[in-house]
Amino acid sequence: MEKITDPELFEILKREINEGDCLTEKVSTILLAYKNSGGEQENAEKLAEELAAAFSADEDLHERAYDIFDIVTGWCPPGLKVWEKKKRWSLTDGMRFEDGESGVEFNHFSFCEFIKHTMVAYAYMSYEDTDEKVMDSFLAYVPRSLQHVTFFTSELDFHWAMLLAHGDMYWTRGIPSNCNGFSEEHIRWSAGIRQKYHLKESYNYYDKN
Repeated sequence: MEKITDPELFEILKREINEGDCLTEKVSTILLAYKNSGGEQENAEKLAEELAAAFSADEDLHERAYDIFDIVTGWCPPGLKVWEKKKRWSLTDGMRFEDGESGVEFNHFSFCEFIKHTMVAYAYMSYEDTDEKVMDSFLAYVPRSLQHVTFFTSELDFHWAMLLAHGDMYWTRGIPSNCNGFSEEHIRWSAGIRQKYHLKESYNYYDKN
């Protein structure tokens, strides 16, 4: 098989970004050909970051470049994965995202840690098991925009915890999706857990005006 060099891959993917959507089977096939010709995941990741930087002035093209980055790093639908290894990054607190009128401070580390401890307390799992589940899930995806954070915060932390612990449609099996039946106990527990493990509130939305 003829080797696809890094500069060649950069130009091929650049054309794909200019032509349309990139979270596609076509882009996955291009990356697979690169891999099969000896291309390394780490090099492809760097190229995807360079593409994102090159298209940073255009929001749509920038997002397409990051769709390629998601395929390279394994944060994509299973059918599009090229490398088995899903890249993981250290989670942080204090992330800020804004649009024209509002913003959010998102504490991603605290958000995920709180969900892990919720699974320990209410799904009776070990911390080690919850750590593996959360860090391999969509909740550990590092957000790049206010829209990403809005998705994370659109549901209760308790719901995310039960979803990861028990799977889709868990509420049809009598498992609660909220804390309405034990709200006072949960408030006390939450405060204690945040204090014990020095966890911040998961997020804080604010108006820019």
